[in-house]
Amino acid sequence: MSIQDNVFKKISEALLMDYSSVYYVNAVTNEYYWYSVNPEFHSLSLEPGGDDFFKNIVRDCKKVIFEEDQHIFLEDMQKEKLLNAMKKGSMQSIDYRLMIGGQPVWHSLRMIRGLDDKSDYFILGVINIDEEYHRREVEKETARQKEVYNQITASLAAQFDTLYYIDLATNTYIEISSNDEYKKLNVPATGKDFFAESRRSIRKYVHPEDQEMALKYHHKDVMLNNLKHRNSYFLEYRLVVDGQVKNIRHTEIMANDKKHLIVCIENIDDEVRVRRGLKDARLDGVTYTQIAESLAAHYDMIYYVDVDSDYYAEYSTHKLYGELEIQEEGEDFFGTAEQNADRIIHPEDRARIKLFLDKDKFITGLENSRQLVEDYRMVVGGKTHYTRMTIRWSSDRSHFIIAIENRDEDVKKEQERLQMLNRANEAARRDSLTGAGNITAYHEAESDIQKEVEDGRRDAYAMVICDINELKYINDTQGHKAGDDYIKTAFKMICRIFAHSPVFRIGGDEFCVILKDDDYESRNVLMERLKTLSEENMRLDQGPVIAAGLAEYSAEEGETAEDLFRRADDLMYQDKARLKSLKFQRESYSSDPGGIVKVITEDRRKLLDALFRSYEVVSEGSYVYVCDMKFDYSKWSKTAVDTYGLPSEYMYGAGDIWEDYIHPDDRDAYRQGILDIFSGNTSGHDMQYRARKTDGEYDVCTCRGIVLRDNFGDPDYFVGTIRSHSSQGHVDTLTGLRNQYGFFEDLEGLIKRQVSRFIFIVGISKFSEINEVYGYHFGNRVLQLFARKTYEYAGNSGSCYRLDGTKFALISADSSSEAAEAAYESFRNFFRESFQVDGRKILLEVNCGALHLDRFELDSQTVYACLNFAYVESKSRHQGDLVIFHNDLNEDNRERIEKLHAIRASIMHGYRGFYLLYQPVVDAKTEKLIGAEALLRWKNDKYGMVPPDQFIPLLESDPLFPELGEWIIREALIVAKRILKKNPDFVININLSYTQLEKIDFVDMVFRVLDDIGYPPEHICFEVTERCRLLDIDLLKNVIASLKSRGILVALDDFGTGFSSIGIVKELPFDIIKIDRGFVMRIEEDEVERELIKYFAGFASLFGAKVCVEGIETEGMRDILQKYHVESFQGYYYAKPLQADEIVKWENKSSR
Repeated sequence: MSIQDNVFKKISEALLMDYSSVYYVNAVTNEYYWYSVNPEFHSLSLEPGGDDFFKNIVRDCKKVIFEEDQHIFLEDMQKEKLLNAMKKGSMQSIDYRLMIGGQPVWHSLRMIRGLDDKSDYFILGVINIDEEYHRREVEKETARQKEVYNQITASLAAQFDTLYYIDLATNTYIEISSNDEYKKLNVPATGKDFFAESRRSIRKYVHPEDQEMALKYHHKDVMLNNLKHRNSYFLEYRLVVDGQVKNIRHTEIMANDKKHLIVCIENIDDEVRVRRGLKDARLDGVTYTQIAESLAAHYDMIYYVDVDSDYYAEYSTHKLYGELEIQEEGEDFFGTAEQNADRIIHPEDRARIKLFLDKDKFITGLENSRQLVEDYRMVVGGKTHYTRMTIRWSSDRSHFIIAIENRDEDVKKEQERLQMLNRANEAARRDSLTGAGNITAYHEAESDIQKEVEDGRRDAYAMVICDINELKYINDTQGHKAGDDYIKTAFKMICRIFAHSPVFRIGGDEFCVILKDDDYESRNVLMERLKTLSEENMRLDQGPVIAAGLAEYSAEEGETAEDLFRRADDLMYQDKARLKSLKFQRESYSSDPGGIVKVITEDRRKLLDALFRSYEVVSEGSYVYVCDMKFDYSKWSKTAVDTYGLPSEYMYGAGDIWEDYIHPDDRDAYRQGILDIFSGNTSGHDMQYRARKTDGEYDVCTCRGIVLRDNFGDPDYFVGTIRSHSSQGHVDTLTGLRNQYGFFEDLEGLIKRQVSRFIFIVGISKFSEINEVYGYHFGNRVLQLFARKTYEYAGNSGSCYRLDGTKFALISADSSSEAAEAAYESFRNFFRESFQVDGRKILLEVNCGALHLDRFELDSQTVYACLNFAYVESKSRHQGDLVIFHNDLNEDNRERIEKLHAIRASIMHGYRGFYLLYQPVVDAKTEKLIGAEALLRWKNDKYGMVPPDQFIPLLESDPLFPELGEWIIREALIVAKRILKKNPDFVININLSYTQLEKIDFVDMVFRVLDDIGYPPEHICFEVTERCRLLDIDLLKNVIASLKSRGILVALDDFGTGFSSIGIVKELPFDIIKIDRGFVMRIEEDEVERELIKYFAGFASLFGAKVCVEGIETEGMRDILQKYHVESFQGYYYAKPLQADEIVKWENKSSR
């Protein structure tokens, strides 16, 4: 053996592996690991991998794969196609050309191990096949260059056993066979349809293990596709002839005339035997050269260093052929390396590398380790390159094998990964709305400063707790977007004042500032500045008003950071009360500013507000006023203040102020009425007068009021309403149409007079996008023009109303459904084609529900509920098409309306007939009770027990439904509280309707109920149902964020159906994803369902959500699902829905 062969042999022993690289890929997450050589144990060592194998293939393919092969490579390596091929067993290898040194070099990507039921991973290996491929290509090129006839005749005896010449237009063929073995297959010498007949022959003569693969390729379109970008295509499989297995190669060639296809069958038994022999020889260690060259391609340079003499040879890989070539030889490796270190090693790494390049250290280090690895930076051509040096023994321990590789790409990927992790870590500690540190960041800062105090590194600091006033009022009156803007403005104000201190958002409207160093020294000045600015904002009625409390650390008291926080919080609430009192004083207008005013107390002010709210609820269409007679202090409706130009909602001496607005001819009567009330001569009044509006015109008004007396019989409050006689009381101020009060008034009149009409509700979809893109002023213009067009379509014989938001109602004299549908279609098309606003063409999508009013025993609320149900159906299920609620001849609909009528009566009579059942939720592993879902039921004497799907969709449209929703929450929490006493981990699940979530006071109602019952919020989980897709996504985000701020869990119900899409999981922070029972009903026999559940579980884990599977009905279903990443189960296998007393006592007997 020559010296060079001996070197190759030793390198082979150090790098021994068949593959140049191996990829270990997760088929679910796409993560992968890349393995290179681990020589001493003939195994692979882990190198940096990546997050997305298939995405990185697309990226890297365009960099390193030969251009003509890229499309083939990408087609075969698409995830879905590759996984399907693995399942079918047809994925064996993919050959392609890799660009090395500007030249294409053939490689093969081969399947080492495919997917199975026990693993989500598959393994691929890369082998250099350039020499073998070129040998095959030379043979094929010779055959292709011949004429069609010469191909058939000349190669028949020499190369192929059987040849088929196929007419592509007719599928007819001629068979030419030179071997009697293949004549035994009884294939006719000519035939009518090569492809059909060949498939029949495959089923008879191809080896059973190869039949599926062979059948797949014996179709004309498949063969033509194989040859679309190739001159030839081949596959190998086995035949069984007379009981003997024959290995054959099937080759497809397109004839020069492009009208014929040549299929060649060749016996390759000898070739297969040679291959197996070569493989055995390689395994036995007969030759290592090819392995060495293949694996060495991974490195940029390899040094082969004699341990005794320091003589070395430098090898690099030929860029075109992958062969090892000697580049340089030398007498003293370590001396040369030290000189080169001064020239090319980065200055910061130079001293360390010089110490590392020591022969004695190499010998000592390799005694305790299989290899030594050192990373450093080289500077070449002014550019820095990241490099790795790996040192190993040769097999006889007489030489060092030193491999040098460039790691620029690996380091770049690692840096990108670290940047992503840092960004994610930063995001987890940042409030998404303001950019301030969130509650997590605050707790970390609190721990840090506490440790500084304990270590004696800090003895002075302070905390400021800030609370934003009026946030709830802004959310309720202007919407959550305005509330968010208010929070951001307040945050900026806090940051400007405490410019050198960290600010944390610790709640919806609360911030905490930790003052140290300069800000601590100026703390009193800064607090005074915050106080002054808040009071100025209050005076000007613009900008945030912030209550704040400052607490300073006291070492003598031994305070912890938590103690300091609580003290600052208490001081903040004192300042909040001060600001509230100041606001009351500034808001209250006096009829005699210079006179002596008896200032109302805080308690009386709160009681006045509570009385006003209670009367305002029941006084729709009228202006409400409430006067505290002991202080002569009143609150009036905001609409009255705006309509008549009153100085304030809160007024001292309101009677005298209001007198100035009364028509001069009516003042005497008004004045006498007020005197009688305040002197105690009468307990109320009922009078008419004319009042002046802001435009100078007078309205005729009816003013009614009564005196409420205290426990001693003295006058306490004067409460009343003012109702305008003009039509303005029922007019929408933006559009000029009659409003919802006018609509119900007219509807009740139609019912009372028994007048038949068609009634419509029309509305605009995704209107918030118009506001976001063009602004609210433009949005109002859209509504005004939409209202005008709606009014035109109503015509002189109809009426038009604006209900709320973007919903409008029409009452039409149309007498048939056909006429109604035609009118709506014309109306709808106008907004799709011809609608322009201020020169801009706007496309509006509208929805419409309709009802023919011809039954008059129903009240207006029931009619509206049915009408709104049809509107929701149009919006959610019919893409805006007209949906008519038929109630004329359909008994089912008639009964449904009667049920709705009865159900509404039940709600109004203390929820009579309603009750809850509870279905257990168990831990998927231990099968112990961890929760239950509350399920609503209704029962009465006439209809029996009515399932919720028969009344919830209709009832959701009814104004009474949110009231029922609050009752459900209260009842469920009362039962859950009993269970929590013996099961501290129990969580109650409650379904939410979209109509509950869109109520502006929903979150406040939930918090109030929790406080009333004393129930811990972290033990309640609200399930968002499928119909919630009707809501604006920003509204959902705000509601869910508010709930989660108190620790409430939120689940996505019915995952995989309708609203429950992947997109919504990305948008909203769900804690739990509930997989619908429809995906597990056939899981015991359907592999697809099992794969779906596995995918869903993996998907949920990406977003930090737990998985609950519904519909568990058998032991087999349970056993299968326990193998997947599922946290909880629910279904009849464990229990049907139970009564309250039953769920309190329930225990799963099969739990572990």
